[in-house]
Amino acid sequence: MNQKNIRLLYIEDDLVDQMAFKRLIKEHNLPYDLTLAGSIKAGREAFNAGVFDIVISDFLLGDGTSFEYLPEMIKTGIPVIMVTGTGDEDVAVKAIKMGASDYLIKDVEYGHLKMLPIIIDSSLQKKRSEYQIKKLSMAVEQSPSMLLITDENGRIEYINPRVTEITGYSLEELLLENLFEHHATHNTEAVFEDLRNTLTEGKRWQGNTMHQKKNGVIFWESTTISPIYDDDGHKTGYIKVAEDITEKKMAEEAIKSYSEKLREINASKDKMFSIIAHDLRTPFNGLLAFSDILSNDFESLSKDEVQEYIEVIRDLSRNTFNLLEKLLQWSRLQTGRMEYNPTVIAFDKLIETVVNLLSANARGKNIQLNSSIEEGLQVFGDTNMIHAVIRNLTSNAIKFTPENGLVHIKAHSVSDKYAEIAVSDTGIGMSANDINKLFRIECQHSTKGTKGETGTGLGLLLCKEFIDRNKGSIRVESEPGKGSRFIFTLPLTED
Repeated sequence: MNQKNIRLLYIEDDLVDQMAFKRLIKEHNLPYDLTLAGSIKAGREAFNAGVFDIVISDFLLGDGTSFEYLPEMIKTGIPVIMVTGTGDEDVAVKAIKMGASDYLIKDVEYGHLKMLPIIIDSSLQKKRSEYQIKKLSMAVEQSPSMLLITDENGRIEYINPRVTEITGYSLEELLLENLFEHHATHNTEAVFEDLRNTLTEGKRWQGNTMHQKKNGVIFWESTTISPIYDDDGHKTGYIKVAEDITEKKMAEEAIKSYSEKLREINASKDKMFSIIAHDLRTPFNGLLAFSDILSNDFESLSKDEVQEYIEVIRDLSRNTFNLLEKLLQWSRLQTGRMEYNPTVIAFDKLIETVVNLLSANARGKNIQLNSSIEEGLQVFGDTNMIHAVIRNLTSNAIKFTPENGLVHIKAHSVSDKYAEIAVSDTGIGMSANDINKLFRIECQHSTKGTKGETGTGLGLLLCKEFIDRNKGSIRVESEPGKGSRFIFTLPLTED
């Protein structure tokens, strides 16, 4: 059997019609594999036993009418052509309404048979078209992508189930809504203008857009909107194809955040290496140099020179020890090995300890160091960390304040939840550019004090880390030549 032949079942009880049709097939070499049946019973048996591409059936047969079996054949999807006698247009119309593919009215000269090949081709083509449409419709309905179709003005006419699944909105809720207005709500004006201008020019637009679900949740989608044109080139609407990329967007943000953390970690590592390579080597070089002088030339040195070298060694040792202490604190903090033990702290006692500790430094530069603490003020935090912050900020204030200046520590509650502590000085101040570098390790900002005191900038980084750990915040107010004011907050209670 030729696989390309059309498998045709012809149900007709008139032997003359059967013979005429067989002769037509032979004369015109039509590609039909013909099966004949002369009754309803024979037609049913043949249909159930074989596989056919199309069925042609007379209406009135010896044992009944084709309406008895027409529905069961039609529901299989096989095209059925109804053949009726002259004047049976009503029967033909009824058959069409029942689902027949087409109909043919007999004539006495059997000319109707010559029309059958044309009708057969038409019915099969119609079936193929319907199959393609059904296949396309199923693809659209079952697509994992969100699909929306609008009219020429952008009013929504169709959405597939995926849209409802993702957004929670039904077609009834979105029907005739303007597609473009949906993109104007949660996206930047630049994105919306680009979308509108691109589509106005008749081009396809692609991009990532933000939208809101029915339950209020914001989500991201990868969006493609294209104009739809008819055969004459007239725009009839738009089709939008979108994918929910919220998880992908979140993953990208997570990667971005992780990359930023890695950058900060690398910056911390570079800073540590820089400090170890330079800031530790320098004082040790000085210690070795002055120790060698004292060791090798002690007999030839005057008492004043020996005293001077000993004081230099003492200062270098103290500075190096302070630096090592900060490096160890920084290392422990970064590796999570520094314990956080918050308690209720009487703030006036804490400030008194810091003032007593640094009063000698202040007197050495004739700087007035004082404080004003709100009576009975208590904060909640880690005593060692907060003590280190105040000590560091006050020490810096003394370092950058010239002789006869003033350093003042003030603390008071600013709400029922937080206290504000400010360490202010009448020192050299800072520019806005320098302020921006203070709490960023990658900037490696350090300035010498008014008497040439050196530092690494690591102390302020520790201050910020400690304040953050204690659930507070820190900021700076300063201008060149007008002093500086470091302000930080701490919680009053555990809550």
